[in-house]
Amino acid sequence: MKKILSVLVLSILTLSAYSQKKLSDLGNDFQIGEQPSDSQPSDKKTSSSNPSDQLVPPAPEAVMFSDEVPSIFNGIWEGDDRYLMFQEKEELEKIVQGDVELKNENYIWIYLKMFYGWYLDRSAEKTNKKNSKYKYDSNDVVFRDIQNIKIKFRKLIEDENCQAYEIELKYPNVKEPTVIPVAIVGDELYLDFAIQSFDGDSASYSRVAKVSGIKVSKPIVAENLYSLYVTDDAVYSIRYWKTDMPYENTKAFFSDGENKYEVPKHIRSAGNIYTCVTGRRLTIRNVDRLSNAVLNNYKFSEDKKILITSKPYLTRISPKADLEGMMQIVQKSNSRKAPDPIPPFKPFEADWTIEDQKSYDINIKILSAVYRRHKEFCEKYPLQYPQNQF
Repeated sequence: MKKILSVLVLSILTLSAYSQKKLSDLGNDFQIGEQPSDSQPSDKKTSSSNPSDQLVPPAPEAVMFSDEVPSIFNGIWEGDDRYLMFQEKEELEKIVQGDVELKNENYIWIYLKMFYGWYLDRSAEKTNKKNSKYKYDSNDVVFRDIQNIKIKFRKLIEDENCQAYEIELKYPNVKEPTVIPVAIVGDELYLDFAIQSFDGDSASYSRVAKVSGIKVSKPIVAENLYSLYVTDDAVYSIRYWKTDMPYENTKAFFSDGENKYEVPKHIRSAGNIYTCVTGRRLTIRNVDRLSNAVLNNYKFSEDKKILITSKPYLTRISPKADLEGMMQIVQKSNSRKAPDPIPPFKPFEADWTIEDQKSYDINIKILSAVYRRHKEFCEKYPLQYPQNQF
């Protein structure tokens, strides 16, 4: 036992002396916890302290969000269940007075159609109940406090006439912001669309993550995307699914038996990362081949950079974002009265005139006979009173 302990102690001392010797060989050019000075560059290559940093390719440079409202968003928008309004930040001073906190940020306006559209709830505004010149309703429908939802914008296409953006919404009491991809074609806003990228003569349309809507609360984001790869004689549908893997700016491949095509391995959309392959693989499986005729069911932007696969989520009804105009819509809607509900059974109006006439005629005959008998009796037996009766 003593021999084993002595051998261990001797080994530890030997390793300690060896490590001190190696550190002393570095001299004054490099100290522990310091970087080599600029005057004396080191010829040795340094490696990252985290091995995983060498395995993960760097993510693409993210475009910063801006709180300036792009001109393409200006106006009042109407959907099936809501109104939305985007407005330039400099117009805020005309609406909000004495509220510095709200002036420093840009906000979205949301008006919900309640009771099948018969009542508009001012759910989210830049204003609040204290400083708004428009009186708020107090009932069981409206929020207790008006939601102040901050909004920012980021381009998805680097183009002067960009029509695809990501909207970042910061909800009150929610730590992480929500990112919503949108596309505007004409006076229509879409949530389900794809963006074009070219691979030689073929076009690949990378689908964005579809979001359930621009809501007062955090919306639901799609778990799967279906991008399209368009060739001269076919359209290929490629499924992407949500993943926790780090983003890789690489290509994945698929083949139709004759030709080999490449598409982005990962898609970054709505704050999530979607992949079309498992793990570190680059070969895509289970690609659906469709006819080119399927493109007739879709709508394209004028420059063909955006492919739209659904009906519009919002339609612009006014080119100017005007609070006074929006309040006129609210007051006009809330002053209406809903019609009476449709009865469950069809109204029935009976014609009682014949039966009434019969009853009347019968009663007249009976009464006439009674009066006749009474008259005959009185004539036959007249009443005679004694003279001294009273």
